[in-house]
Amino acid sequence: MDFREGQEGSMDTLAQDVIAAATAAIAPTPPRAARDSRAVRPQPYPVTVDHGRDALLTDFGKETLRDRYLLPSETFQDLFVRVASAYADDAAHAQRIYDYISKLWFMPATPVLSNGGTGRGLPISCYLNSVPDSLEGIVDTWNENVWLASRGGGIGTYWGNVRGIGEPVGLNGKTSGIIPFVRVMDSLTLAISQGSLRRGSAACYLDISHPEIEEFLEIRKPSGDFNRKALNLHHGVLIPDAFMEAVRKGGDWNLISPKDGSVRGTVDARSLFQKLVETRLATGEPYIVFADHVNKAMPKHHRDVGLKVSTSNLCSEITLPTGRDHLGNDRTAVCCLSSLNLETWDDWKDARGFIEDVMRFLDNVLQDYIDRAEPGMARAAYSAARERSVGLGVMGFHSFLQARGLPFEGAMAKQYNLRIFKHIRAQVDEASMQLAV
Repeated sequence: MDFREGQEGSMDTLAQDVIAAATAAIAPTPPRAARDSRAVRPQPYPVTVDHGRDALLTDFGKETLRDRYLLPSETFQDLFVRVASAYADDAAHAQRIYDYISKLWFMPATPVLSNGGTGRGLPISCYLNSVPDSLEGIVDTWNENVWLASRGGGIGTYWGNVRGIGEPVGLNGKTSGIIPFVRVMDSLTLAISQGSLRRGSAACYLDISHPEIEEFLEIRKPSGDFNRKALNLHHGVLIPDAFMEAVRKGGDWNLISPKDGSVRGTVDARSLFQKLVETRLATGEPYIVFADHVNKAMPKHHRDVGLKVSTSNLCSEITLPTGRDHLGNDRTAVCCLSSLNLETWDDWKDARGFIEDVMRFLDNVLQDYIDRAEPGMARAAYSAARERSVGLGVMGFHSFLQARGLPFEGAMAKQYNLRIFKHIRAQVDEASMQLAV
């Protein structure tokens, strides 16, 4: 959800300062010494705690909190207080956020629960970036991904700008293509732990028209040349409307050099699509992003300045612009996430101010990231400051339907789906406008 639309012009000075920090050095930036995984920042606001709400948690939920989120000597309700107070506007807002979390009306994402109010990690779930067509750009992206993953983020990286295997480079050289570089990213990702909570994780995205698309589709298959596999990465494919038209008509599909637009090969569109579908059946991937539809649905103020969505994230639900923007700066998209709990829909659907409170909470999470991001994350901090994108989703829809004995594909389920998301969308849009003024 994008807001602060009217602040694009007023933030130009901030943008230039942030991006200058991003380009100050190519080498990885060491973490700040002050980051201590056991450090807890002072609680900004007092909160009245109800330990009886522990009973609302399942045994599995309690075990998960103990295993991954609780600090030493911290109780379940202490955790909720820590997070609510850290990202509240004032004491009353902190109390309301605590009540919402402890009553299971909504739940912040893993990095927010784990790192909120502490000196460890950062509270952001997802990052999206793009790789330039140069060795320096590739190495810069590796470095950035290492620091993003080490601070708790999952990463989606677009490789479609990089030339395919065999294309000219330098005076007499030829490129080795994207696969060897993707394989290095695979190894780096495997080596990085996300704040000691989970292993590093990343996804690579490529256009269906890229010269290496056929080999890219199979990089997760545990067969063939192991040196050209990336078994630990997720991967996705961007598909334009023109490709689906070619599939429908049974036509040919050109594989295009991202460097000069020349045709590097031609394949049968249906055969390529069949290979993609068979790979999904066998491995569950690649993800599919319909690029034209996504870009048509971008906010108008993004389209007006020529921004473009060229990749998505680990779960393929975040669609934000990356790469070089209209000011000549590189963007690494950032989104902080939380989920409304539809199991408790009847409790919060008529609660005045609930969704606005959660949106303000998320906006404060984003500001905390901007304030504490390290120099190696300056492209991400720049993007966050320009867009202030947050993602407020839902969880528990299946439990909502089960409690009412409704089949997932039934007419009543569809009606509830429309009703619920219409309500959320209206409340979120109103909150965005309030935050923007």
